[in-house]
Amino acid sequence: MSKALLSVTASPGVRAITLTLNDKILAVHLYGNTAYMAVVGRGVECLINDEELKNAARLLSRLMDRLGAVIKSRYYTYTGPVEVVGDEVRYRPYVTPTSTAEIVISGGTARVVAGEYRKKFRTRLDVAGVLTRYLEYLEKC
Repeated sequence: MSKALLSVTASPGVRAITLTLNDKILAVHLYGNTAYMAVVGRGVECLINDEELKNAARLLSRLMDRLGAVIKSRYYTYTGPVEVVGDEVRYRPYVTPTSTAEIVISGGTARVVAGEYRKKFRTRLDVAGVLTRYLEYLEKC
């Protein structure tokens, strides 16, 4: 699978993920109770209505919001490469201009390593499965 980029936005009022692969983008933007989810390519927009994707975006943005607060990052949007390795999704976002964090998502768990900070988060949703499904969708689309 090609290298993909994942951007997670965790700002007051706006929660979003943007998954970029080749010339296609999966955009998930959450504003309060409204959501915009679509795959966008050259001249094509395919709207998506998937509750699991919406919840995965909400969970990822909450995770990055917590990580940003702990390491005192001044970012709202965290961008980095994402790849699927076996049943894990590995995401390495920049959290400061010169350092990255490593987030390994497997099933409903996320292991976060950022400098001295190490934490494991759990959820009922298989976030890795949702991200893998949409990475494959972008690759085939």
